[in-house]
Amino acid sequence: MSTKIAVALSGGVDSSVTAKILKDERQALVGLFLKLWSDPMCGVERDNRCCNYQALEDARMVAAKLNIPFYVIDAKKEFKKEVVDYFLREYQNLRTPNPCIVCNEKIKFDLLLKKALEIGCEKLATGHYARIKRNFNAQTPMLNQTLNSKSQKFENLNIKKLNENWNLKIENYLLKGIDESKDQSYMLYRLNQDQLSKVLLPLGNMIKKEVRDLATKWDLPVKEKPESQEICFFADRDYRIFLKRYLDEKFFASGDIVDKNGKIIGHHDGLLNYTIGQRRLIDQLISQSASQQSAEKKPLYVVGFNVNKNQLIVGSDADVYKKEMIVSNLNWIDPKAISHKLKANSLSVKIRYHHPENPCAIEKSGEKLIVKFKKPQRAVTPGQSAVFYIGDEVIGGGIIEN
Repeated sequence: MSTKIAVALSGGVDSSVTAKILKDERQALVGLFLKLWSDPMCGVERDNRCCNYQALEDARMVAAKLNIPFYVIDAKKEFKKEVVDYFLREYQNLRTPNPCIVCNEKIKFDLLLKKALEIGCEKLATGHYARIKRNFNAQTPMLNQTLNSKSQKFENLNIKKLNENWNLKIENYLLKGIDESKDQSYMLYRLNQDQLSKVLLPLGNMIKKEVRDLATKWDLPVKEKPESQEICFFADRDYRIFLKRYLDEKFFASGDIVDKNGKIIGHHDGLLNYTIGQRRLIDQLISQSASQQSAEKKPLYVVGFNVNKNQLIVGSDADVYKKEMIVSNLNWIDPKAISHKLKANSLSVKIRYHHPENPCAIEKSGEKLIVKFKKPQRAVTPGQSAVFYIGDEVIGGGIIEN
């Protein structure tokens, strides 16, 4: 018998196509929509955002077209606490967060998955562009070979029943999506074996154009809907506007801009308005005399902060490159195998979403890692995630500390 599957319907193209694919496989489906907190001070026009009224209606129309049950889960309180407050707190501490990663860890694959299990589902399907590979370890070599050669066939079956009957041990691997431009494996690195065992990612083997074409072919209500924005809980084009609404004025206190030698060359309007590697607006803030003295020099970039003196430190582009970093708050998808995997010659790291991977070597330092790059990396930014890969496999990662 097929497993009952909950589909996370966001009102977008990807989740809608995901639901249709599973529906055509004759799976027993339930559509779930997460009602998330959004900034009430942004106004009501929030087109193409994941947590607005229109998204809810779009998701509802998709569920109706597919003739599947549809439920709305109110997660505003949890989302505000786990994602929004975290976002504000990190910027308050001059770190640059990635709220989507926290949302995946705390909301979509924790709260939503638990809700799905509570209503009798055994799997949660989402529209993420990533893949999950299952490795079935059975008691007999012949059964083991049969299961792994047909692992895709068993993907949507009742794994719990298979395990009871055959005493299976199942290993789950998180892999990149085949569409490099849409790959979201970086965003899912904080998942664990238990979560991955209950998750389906039908779009991992597809490219975005194929998904769009299917939405048109199937005449889904959202077929022409544009891509959603990366941060869903505010509509401002500039995140700094959102921060100013929710953080105390003291965090926007003006101060000096200094060069690497501590010489004052201008004035800033609050340290949390800037991130490592930023050039935009810096030239405008440098004093006229300093600009005249450095007219022949290269552009200036943010290279650091002196919190005690409320100083913004700037330097050349070369100063933005680093040879190593410290990573903490670690999560490994398979903790039992990590000691071996961290020694792999093919180990690489990605220091932010859409950033190319770079070969690296790792040294353990207590509960943290010292990561040394094969080639210096630009704008290594505290608060962002460092995600480790061996080929297409995500083995885990952590938060960049320094």
